[in-house]
Amino acid sequence: MDIERAAKIIRKMKGIPGGHGLRFPIRDEHLNVIGYLRGFDAPHLRDDALIETMALAHTHYKELFLTQFDVTPENKRSWLENLVLGGDKKMLFLVETLAGAVVGQDGFTIRDGGMFSLDATIKWARDGCPALFLRSGFERAAICFILLGCVRGESAIFGKNVAAMLNIKRMGFHKTGEYPLTKSSVNERVTYAKANDMSSVNTGEALVEYAIEREEFIANNPNLIANPCWGDFFP
Repeated sequence: MDIERAAKIIRKMKGIPGGHGLRFPIRDEHLNVIGYLRGFDAPHLRDDALIETMALAHTHYKELFLTQFDVTPENKRSWLENLVLGGDKKMLFLVETLAGAVVGQDGFTIRDGGMFSLDATIKWARDGCPALFLRSGFERAAICFILLGCVRGESAIFGKNVAAMLNIKRMGFHKTGEYPLTKSSVNERVTYAKANDMSSVNTGEALVEYAIEREEFIANNPNLIANPCWGDFFP
């Protein structure tokens, strides 16, 4: 995997420097367009209503994350500016319906060793095709495997997040491990982490990990690979 090339592509997806993020189609299994992934960009960072919506949605679903706290517009904006727009390994998309309504977010992060993780999924509206977030996962995985050159996809999901686990299994990911969690709390921030040993376990919660190799994803999705969503931007 060429890390420098991948970083340049990710910056272009975000509209860096100073432009608008790229907009990719989300297709169903027959390649009919059912929505869009739009790269989060600098203009979005100045949209107060959007930032507030993102903060409220994260707070509403905080119990599905390993780190749990009430998210304010200020710390949401800081995270977006510093870790999303300021990081070449993290990509965040706004998920749009065919009509252009923003109904949530999705993302991925490039890891060491040519791996990526699908992450940052939050749905805050029910508009659009029911399969929108499932098929978003297929498009993001194809971007990582084919356009960016990753060799393995991974996903770590809080055990209580049943919907996320169903979607990742529908994408062909295989369960690779399940780990008990410890819980700690500091200044109204709750943090769950993998237990070092069973004596430290103080919750009934678990982290479930899934993975898929590049070759298997390509074999399972020939139409998606032959018709990439990024074709108009990265021929």
